[in-house]
Amino acid sequence: MMEQRELFELLSRFEQSALSCLEWTEGDFRLRLEKPAGASGQVQQPAPLPTAVPAESAEPAAETGEAASEKRETVKSPIVGVYYAAPSPDEPPYVKIGDRVQKGQVLCLVEAMKMMNELKSPVDGMIKGIFGINGELVEFDQVLFEVEPC
Repeated sequence: MMEQRELFELLSRFEQSALSCLEWTEGDFRLRLEKPAGASGQVQQPAPLPTAVPAESAEPAAETGEAASEKRETVKSPIVGVYYAAPSPDEPPYVKIGDRVQKGQVLCLVEAMKMMNELKSPVDGMIKGIFGINGELVEFDQVLFEVEPC
């Protein structure tokens, strides 16, 4: 079962997030948190996702928009947690836009409840988009990477 300190940390992070609902199940323990719209007296709007566009695109102009994104695999966050682009603050990021990756290669970490979860590439390919912000909260099912298979 969740310790009281962990529960308060989860509540604090939930209150500060743009999430309106959170469910947590651990064994027999089940927790559901919901915020009514405007509960804090402030209108909470989700932060816009950063767009990751390489300086020089290797794609022909005809492969923009939906045609290009159909070929790409997305890597989504499996949990609510904090996104980390590197293994530690003094090390370089796991990947950058334009990097070639292999299936199973670590792309980032997502920390939840003091547990570091590695997100790995689903395919051999090239990183075409990075949408996480180092140290920021990510939501369940939020797209963090686009990988173009090659």
